[in-house]
Amino acid sequence: MANMMSMVEKVAATPSNVLICGETGVGKELVAKQIHDLSACRDELFIPLNIAAIAETLVESHLFGHRRGAFTGADKEREGAFRAASGGTLLLDEIGELPLHIQPKLLRALENREITPLGSDIPEQVNTRVVAATHRDLEAMVRDGSFRQDLYMRLNMFSVRVPALRERKDDIPLLVEHLLRRHCSAVGKIINGIDSKAMSYLTGYGWNKGNVRELSNAIERAVILCDGAYIQVDDLPYDIVGVERNPPTLDLKAAVRNFEHTHIDSILESVDGNRERAAEVLGISVATLYRHLSRFEADHSSV
Repeated sequence: MANMMSMVEKVAATPSNVLICGETGVGKELVAKQIHDLSACRDELFIPLNIAAIAETLVESHLFGHRRGAFTGADKEREGAFRAASGGTLLLDEIGELPLHIQPKLLRALENREITPLGSDIPEQVNTRVVAATHRDLEAMVRDGSFRQDLYMRLNMFSVRVPALRERKDDIPLLVEHLLRRHCSAVGKIINGIDSKAMSYLTGYGWNKGNVRELSNAIERAVILCDGAYIQVDDLPYDIVGVERNPPTLDLKAAVRNFEHTHIDSILESVDGNRERAAEVLGISVATLYRHLSRFEADHSSV
């Protein structure tokens, strides 16, 4: 996360397009907002637009605007996100969902800084900084023809990967503290903190479904259920306290072993079980990886 934030600070000072990649729920929009807040256009608008939430027939209008009467139902003019964010930052969230026939028009907007609203023949200049975000593998989409390579190259001038929560478990206590304050304020409760055993469940959980969003939901639920000064294990969702492969523990050595096991499992899964590739990603030798795996099997068989 420190490396990621250093990259964010450096690219924020430039006008370059940025592509933010990461799983669902890791906080890509927050990273985009940070880029905007650290940029020279921080006093202008930051407009997030979720492509996946817009009907395919309306995406072009939402992006570039339209003139009155441009199509059936267009009874008034729409400014469009590019014009509305001119001078500021436009976040194109879920860019992988952009329809193929709109992609050349977005490419033109990025290359020439001009857009043509629907129903108009006159291009208009815009000065909009574009940040795109996706949980999809755009390179794979380029290969299968569902995403244009030239657009991908233009968007990917500078990429930032937001790590999954399971890759940065050291952040969980700080995130919990922040989320606890936020959700307590929202529901009007005073809760002093979280019990150490409950925290051990949160740090031991795999967080494979929704990352920070899933953690936020868990803390919100716990705040609602909590009747005392501290959140207890009973206040946490069953999905978290019912997981047995990462049992809670307050023993540091056992906690480190659990983290190593979870991290190595995650890397192996990401490379389809290729142990040589996994060792390369982890920065260890194949022999060391095999020793880790043998120890995990021994630990498991002794339970």
